[in-house]
Amino acid sequence: MEIKYLNLSTGLLFLILALILFIRHSPNKRSNIFLGVLFLLIAGYSELVNFHFHSVYTHNFSHLSYYLPLDALLLMLMSPCIYFYVLLLLNHPVKLIHCSTLVHFIPLLPCVVFNVLFYFRPVDERVNWLIQDYYSGSTEMIIINVIMYLQISFYLFISYKAIINQLKISVYVEKNGFRTNISWVHLFLFINIVFVLISFPVCFWINNEQTNIMIGNAAMNLDFIFLFIMTALKNGIMNTEKMEEKNVSYQLNEKLAEHHWKTLTAYMDTCKPYQDEDCSLHSLSVQTKIPEHHLTKLLNAHGGTSFADFINKYRLKEAEIHLLDKSKYRKTIDTIAGECGFGSRSSFYRAFTRAYKTTPSAYQKLHDKDSEA
Repeated sequence: MEIKYLNLSTGLLFLILALILFIRHSPNKRSNIFLGVLFLLIAGYSELVNFHFHSVYTHNFSHLSYYLPLDALLLMLMSPCIYFYVLLLLNHPVKLIHCSTLVHFIPLLPCVVFNVLFYFRPVDERVNWLIQDYYSGSTEMIIINVIMYLQISFYLFISYKAIINQLKISVYVEKNGFRTNISWVHLFLFINIVFVLISFPVCFWINNEQTNIMIGNAAMNLDFIFLFIMTALKNGIMNTEKMEEKNVSYQLNEKLAEHHWKTLTAYMDTCKPYQDEDCSLHSLSVQTKIPEHHLTKLLNAHGGTSFADFINKYRLKEAEIHLLDKSKYRKTIDTIAGECGFGSRSSFYRAFTRAYKTTPSAYQKLHDKDSEA
């Protein structure tokens, strides 16, 4: 029963880690929220499966009348959390309130439907099913486990690929004057991918809930040990440091700066990445193979402009061309805004008015009158 207390303490420690991430001030606040949610799910999973394990182990079967097999659902919710955490950590835009976000929850539907149907079964039938599933498995859980392993593997691999792409540029990610070493994320994902590949055949070979609980708790304990070691080595989830201008690795010599600037402007003119409303410093860094910290220094060196102003300059320049078009196929202002990379008509109007001291429609009408005169 010592293992029981180990797993309970692991769940409690993950709960504490989650609370720390929620209240801690950090330049990576949004990404840390997803990491905190991940830790909450781990804590909930540990307590849930230990309740199941303890009830069967001590033959307190009456306790199982309050139990729902939500463990697989919690595990499947962890995968999108990891993916969104990685995206936000790498400064990729994430739209939480969007139809595309709902796609991530489609694999959870079979598990949700199963739990709803399970809830409406008679109590005795539920308890008997839980006992049988604990010792000898069930067809329902085999299906759910297949979906769960496929879903977890998919998210771990795409998250790992995103981290690998960033590591090709730099081990650091910059945001708001701070930098974060992401090497621990790379190792964290690698360890979990290896664990999933090893546990997958074991889970289906033995095929019972007791084995699933042991595998799940082993994964949680392994993750906590890893995070504890990384944090002790000051290379873990709390590792964010302020960038200093005197740091030699962030200095750009004149020749390299000129080369990067030519590469950047040529790419902007030919590939027009600004037309994508999700264009970010990170995505531009990946596309041009210029480190993010070099891009930041380049923009500061050329007029002291921010990345947003730099991108908007190109967007407004292209928008101006479309607004001055006199052909019969002239595009509407909404179409121009979308094609030039502005997320909405209002954001286009704000940027245009700030730069030209007039609205796009007024600017267009003024030049139409000039041409007629």
